[in-house]
Amino acid sequence: MAQSSELIRLADMCAIRLPAALSAEAVALEPSFQELLNAIRESDPRFAFEREGRVEAIAAVREALPLMERDLFDAVVEDHTCEVAALNEVLFALVQALARVQRD
Repeated sequence: MAQSSELIRLADMCAIRLPAALSAEAVALEPSFQELLNAIRESDPRFAFEREGRVEAIAAVREALPLMERDLFDAVVEDHTCEVAALNEVLFALVQALARVQRD
């Protein structure tokens, strides 16, 4: 993905807040991270997602499925949710490691 100057600026803003984020359990980084995430989401159709309404959409799809397939659907959704959570943790761990390496 070619990064626009706006995405680079937002990523730089996150990087500037890294030392504070490490000492404050990422509270300082969260607003910048969300701003960067939103900018990336809007930068390319491949990254488009919508959190608003997702719960209702998933519930509607689940209800439309036969009873036997609902458990499988629930497992797939849970698996994806776990993967996204793990990716977030990996990202944060890498950011912490990078900050430690640059600090030392």
